[in-house]
Amino acid sequence: MLKKIHKKISFYSNGLGIYFLLLFILFGNSLKAQQTIPGHDELNVEMSVPKMGIVEIPVAIQGDDAYLPVQDLFNILQLKNVEISTGLLGFIIHPDSTYHINYKDREIVYRNETYSLKESDIIESPTGNYLKSDYFGKVFGLHTNFSFRSLSVNFETDKELPFIRDMKRKEIRENLDRVKGVVNTDTIMPRRYPFFKPGFLDWGITSTQQTQFTNDNRLNLGLGTMFLGGETNVRLNYSTRVPFNSRNQFYQWRLVNNYSKFFKQVSAGRINTQATSSLFAPINGVQVSNSPFQNRRSFGTFTLSDFTEPRWTVELYVNNALVDFTVADASGFYTFEVPLMYGNTVVDLRFYGPYGEERTEERMINIPYNFVPKNEFEYTLSAGILENDENDRFSRLNMNYGLNNAITLGGGVEYLSDVSSGEVMPFVNASARVASGLLFSGEYMYGVKGEALLSYHTPESLQIDLNYIKYDEDQTAIRLNYLEERKISISAPIRTKAFYMFSRLSLNQILLPATKFTTAQLLLSGGFMGVSTNLTTYGVFNSRVDNPTIYSSLSQTYRLPYKLIFSPRVQYDVSRNTFTNLNIDLERPVFKNGFANVGYENNFRRDQHIFEFGLRYSFDMAQTSFSSRIGRNNSSYVESAQGSILLDDNTGYVMARNRTSVSRAALTLVPFLDLNWNGQKDPMEPGVPGLKLSNRQGNVSYNKDRTVIRITELQPYVDLLLQLDPMSLDNIAWKIPNPKIAVHTTPNHFQEIYVPIQVLGEVAGMVYFKDESGTRGQGRIIINILDAEGNQAARILSEGDGYFTHLGLPPGKYTAQVDAEQLQNIGYEASPEKMEFEIGVDEYGDIVDTLEFTLSPAE
Repeated sequence: MLKKIHKKISFYSNGLGIYFLLLFILFGNSLKAQQTIPGHDELNVEMSVPKMGIVEIPVAIQGDDAYLPVQDLFNILQLKNVEISTGLLGFIIHPDSTYHINYKDREIVYRNETYSLKESDIIESPTGNYLKSDYFGKVFGLHTNFSFRSLSVNFETDKELPFIRDMKRKEIRENLDRVKGVVNTDTIMPRRYPFFKPGFLDWGITSTQQTQFTNDNRLNLGLGTMFLGGETNVRLNYSTRVPFNSRNQFYQWRLVNNYSKFFKQVSAGRINTQATSSLFAPINGVQVSNSPFQNRRSFGTFTLSDFTEPRWTVELYVNNALVDFTVADASGFYTFEVPLMYGNTVVDLRFYGPYGEERTEERMINIPYNFVPKNEFEYTLSAGILENDENDRFSRLNMNYGLNNAITLGGGVEYLSDVSSGEVMPFVNASARVASGLLFSGEYMYGVKGEALLSYHTPESLQIDLNYIKYDEDQTAIRLNYLEERKISISAPIRTKAFYMFSRLSLNQILLPATKFTTAQLLLSGGFMGVSTNLTTYGVFNSRVDNPTIYSSLSQTYRLPYKLIFSPRVQYDVSRNTFTNLNIDLERPVFKNGFANVGYENNFRRDQHIFEFGLRYSFDMAQTSFSSRIGRNNSSYVESAQGSILLDDNTGYVMARNRTSVSRAALTLVPFLDLNWNGQKDPMEPGVPGLKLSNRQGNVSYNKDRTVIRITELQPYVDLLLQLDPMSLDNIAWKIPNPKIAVHTTPNHFQEIYVPIQVLGEVAGMVYFKDESGTRGQGRIIINILDAEGNQAARILSEGDGYFTHLGLPPGKYTAQVDAEQLQNIGYEASPEKMEFEIGVDEYGDIVDTLEFTLSPAE
């Protein structure tokens, strides 16, 4: 209530000043308003400056002319100015562009040109000298247009002023920091390693009924927690058709600390290895590495392509960070240009269907190019036991050293106890950037194989890959009887005004002891007039068979009216000159979050007709689906549901999601009123509702009274920047001291972040000038606010009518006094010399508006 009354009084006082100003403008010298200095009025107005925004500046009004304080304006624009006995001296932007504003001789000298001034062009005041606003544009090219209607100044100039240059340099530095991964923040949340944190649960149920085969019911459970400071994940899979087998389960504990020098990653349980040997069972063991679990961009790309369901969205995660996503075409084909990273590269693919389906496929892809920064050494050591009948022992040590930024040398040894040709297999490798866009990689493993890969990538996205592998005839580590492998792949985009298409021609030849096997593929994928199209032709050639096998597949997707999606697919056997398969699908969204589809399949070779119907619906807490395939020989019906449950143990809240959550990170933000300014939440300090984020990260939700913010579906082990929106707070007296918060995300639990909101106190009052003619408000007087220790807490400049105010004081005792140096310069004295006041603790901000100082000529 006090704040409202205070604002109303301030409004009326400002309105009275405007009323007098309008009377002065209308009637000229016939009516004299109350003035600080005879002949003109002073008031503070807003000035709009490009690239800077709105700033406050005093303006003097005399008749129909506006005057601006020279030194104040130049200080705002960061222009060099020095006060001397005759006036003001400095330069505009460049030291050669000097100026001298001579108040005594009434002239301006700028770049050796002299501009004469009239006596009415300058207003001299004890608190600063004013120059008629027209001269800033005429002389210096700094145009200041004053609007009497809105009482504001609009500043314009063609010059690149110092503050504009500083802003451009700052933007360049910020862009450079983004490239380097440097984030400027106000506060950094420390990384914590909790002993135990209850976390997230993923669940999935699938039931299948068939007329001619055994029914099947499947249950999938995933549990993610934090234990002993590390991430702990357990995934259980159960099927009524398959006995429970530990080989089909997953369990792993992993500790990631990118700041450790020797052990940045430690894993125990089921480990993933970059084994060269053929492993047909999971490995239970331990893995340690000093390679950081984060993306360090190197140079070049590696092409990764495969097939999934048509029109599914595929996300590419490299070392657990999302780097790209794409949508599969009408046949399900997708392709990525995987950025080559320093160190080991773990590629994780996540698939999302157009109806809310979700599938995760983690692949350990041995990307052949493995670069390490210059003069850095990285290693990965893995050891464990295969979960097979023989309990074979496995270990591998992989080492790499960056000779320079273009060449990395490596080597190591691999051990597998069941390899009869040699259990111990040492190897050496190298990766090199031969030229711009030309990469080479080679590896030799003793007694097993030798491999070379050459890749060329042009700026126009033409990619050529050559790969050759020579196997040792007596090796048994790789369970293949190959002697050689030869591969060539050429891919390039085809761009015209009508369409864009990706093309790839690949040849793969395998030499066996008794035959030679060659496969060829020509793939064209793109869009033509809004129709997604994929045409793929396969060829299989066997040296022992006279006639090759060649067939083509055409898939398209049409978007029809009423949100219908029509997807025909046809396969043609070129060798036999006949059609082999036809598929037709028609899909449409139904209800709010539902989708329905009908389909027909005709297998010409087997003379089978299959009809399909499906319905999917996505709830907030789960994704559900039903599908049926009805055919002559067999009919099947499938029902499924999946989702996740998350426990926020910080607030005791349980939430359900329709997406998987295990191995994802989550945050709990608790904004509160920091009444005592200690930065910690005390029991009596309430929460703050409605705080918003300026940058969108993950999935954001609020509790019922909007005092707790929860962010889910975040990538783990990344440095995340949260930007809080100060404008979303309901009270002008509430301030976020640290709106940019950096936090290192960790998976499987809600990280709690308390956000202190400071409550600002306000001080206000009046400065009067008293002489023989009476008492009136005095503008441009400096009032210093000192805290209890005598430190300056605020410096306030009074407005034209003598009113001053400042919002931003924490609770405590203060002293207000008029600036002694200014009083001495203008020859005034203040009464009283100082005033003591106290800002109390108040939820809406305390206000002290009873300060008054009276100035008079010093004796």
